[in-house]
Amino acid sequence: MRQVVSDSRGHIFLTGFMGAGKTTVGRVLAERLGWDFLDLDRFIEGRVGCGIPEIFATQGEGAFRDAESQALHALSGDPPRVVATGGGIVGREENRRRMRELGRVVFLDLPWAELLPRLQSEGGRPLATGEGGWETVRQRWEARLPLYREAELRIACAGLTPAEIAHRIILALHPGGDHP
Repeated sequence: MRQVVSDSRGHIFLTGFMGAGKTTVGRVLAERLGWDFLDLDRFIEGRVGCGIPEIFATQGEGAFRDAESQALHALSGDPPRVVATGGGIVGREENRRRMRELGRVVFLDLPWAELLPRLQSEGGRPLATGEGGWETVRQRWEARLPLYREAELRIACAGLTPAEIAHRIILALHPGGDHP
């Protein structure tokens, strides 16, 4: 069911570690709200003209993080949308602040025990293939947790489907109000 829901607070930014389901949940949430959906990683790829693994390989992580910050600034003045962010966007204070200025920030909280199998089955994640293997990836996840927890809303996602997660977000952001 698609129903347009207005929100004077702007965009809804979905944050969380890689593999948390931000893109999948974001599409479901946008459909239910009647909003546009934006995958920030795909937006960056379109602006830069190449894929994220290639950006990391040829320009480095710093260049990609700069592109994330620029992409957030490009959203100013846009109508509200659901935005799936990259897992590392929270690493810069300016990005966390900008997301709060532009809308509402939701942390999709998935425990490591559920993240690891997802990450192992997916490819194309530059930070999941470096030195140190999965232990290094787990350490990165642990280091980012306090930053993710700065979000306005935390959704515990363990064992939930994307539709259930989207429903919980809608209820939390629009309590007793206008929602599908």
